[in-house]
Amino acid sequence: MIERGLTADIIKASICGLTEAVHTNQGFEVTLPQMYHNGQSVVVMIRPDDGGFIVHDNSYAAMLLSNLGFAVGKRLGDALAPQVASYGCDLTELRVWRRCETLEDIGAILALVGCASRLIADQALKADRPPLHDFKSSLLSKVVSAVGVQRVRTNEEVSGHLGSRYRVSTVVLDRAQHKPIAFVEPITDRDAIARRFKQFYDLSLNPNYEQIERIAVYDEATPMPSGDALLIEEVGNLVRFADTTQRFRSWATVQ
Repeated sequence: MIERGLTADIIKASICGLTEAVHTNQGFEVTLPQMYHNGQSVVVMIRPDDGGFIVHDNSYAAMLLSNLGFAVGKRLGDALAPQVASYGCDLTELRVWRRCETLEDIGAILALVGCASRLIADQALKADRPPLHDFKSSLLSKVVSAVGVQRVRTNEEVSGHLGSRYRVSTVVLDRAQHKPIAFVEPITDRDAIARRFKQFYDLSLNPNYEQIERIAVYDEATPMPSGDALLIEEVGNLVRFADTTQRFRSWATVQ
């Protein structure tokens, strides 16, 4: 029995709608119809290599774990390598990858690399307790307190000027809830600095976002080196967590 117009074609179109392939200077960036436990889509890269192709996750799963405070290094890699191998993939410095020889195999190998990448990220679900104070959630609460929940969007997908896709942790809308006025990202550790710089720089070159504030927030309990602070300031605004209430208050009246 078909319920409320549901058909096989509708289901297929819905799944395909979650998939996207964008050409970048590193190869094709492919968004898969898979998600990590934090709600972000699984994204893998594919590029030509010696008559075939290399598919890899660009170490995204490892970066996700790092942002949650997990120690990502050789010990974790050695422990996970056999599990990653069960998907026919290899693990090099927590970068999941697999070689593809023919065009016919691309779809299956993209899916397998995506599954193995999720396996890496899912280590966060096995922890008995969160490894670190949930800085991201605390930051989101600060934004909501300043502007109200109706003006906040989380994990919104945006595009850089060359087509790269990013998931913005927190997007603040104007009072009419028609357009974004600020992108807010947490900096949880030093590894996040380079990623935030790349993201903010790329978004700053997209004319659609040039008027939107780019805010990076760090925990003053973990001092940031002056050089890293200056790097972020080149592409956005760096704010201490202790100063966020005052800093975000100005958005309350933005039309």
